[in-house]
Amino acid sequence: MGGSRVAIKADLHVHSYVSDGLPSPRDVVRYAAKLGLDAVSITDHNTFLGSVLALKEMSKVIVIPGAEFRTQYGDIVTLCESLPYRVRGLTSSAKTVSIVSVVDLAERENCVLVAVHPYATFRYGVGSLYRAGFIDCVEVFNYSSDPMTNVYTLLVATDKPCRTAGSDSHLLETVGRAYTLVDSSDLSREEILESLRKGRTTPRYSLVSSLVDLAVLARKRLYHSLRLRLGPHSDIWSRVRKYNELLESLGGLRIFEYLI
Repeated sequence: MGGSRVAIKADLHVHSYVSDGLPSPRDVVRYAAKLGLDAVSITDHNTFLGSVLALKEMSKVIVIPGAEFRTQYGDIVTLCESLPYRVRGLTSSAKTVSIVSVVDLAERENCVLVAVHPYATFRYGVGSLYRAGFIDCVEVFNYSSDPMTNVYTLLVATDKPCRTAGSDSHLLETVGRAYTLVDSSDLSREEILESLRKGRTTPRYSLVSSLVDLAVLARKRLYHSLRLRLGPHSDIWSRVRKYNELLESLGGLRIFEYLI
């Protein structure tokens, strides 16, 4: 008879201010706990430093050491049981790293390799290379990718047992918007990664909410662009602000609703 198993909610693709994200690793861990996630991985670009800082936060959330390496073939997330002792050929200052170095690290440290946003052409996806034997999982849904890319990936990438979903969040509020349900024997990092290798995963996501968030992000960028170009004392900028206030008073949606 097999022992009881536990379903673990894990966002395995999150960025912090260590690379190109905005939140601190500590805040990501705290927010993940608030959301009810069981595990999270800070996967900053070409460095494990985000994970180093996240592991300092005492939390019920399991922090899985990780990094997103940009190889000559595309982006690959590396998830490890513990922080690697040696990271030969992999430094935060490098723009791209050798895929051989990434595979060597995974074999040496018993890490799991995930092909993230594989078909996102302009976001360094590895394409059909996700089928390679040295890659353990494929991220079939990336919350920060456009809906069409996600739909295509969901339809095409069906031949890898381990299929994941991740937020690829660079903002605190989008952490956990997509996550992976991992069927594990316990809450240890070792067993979570072993379950990934065995394909005991269910990607969880919402195409509708990802589309809404993309629209919000576009409005936010438009707001910042207008503010920088026009200046706070511009007559046009004043009219934009008044129009937003009018819409709000009428119960309508603000066009530029995320004001910083």
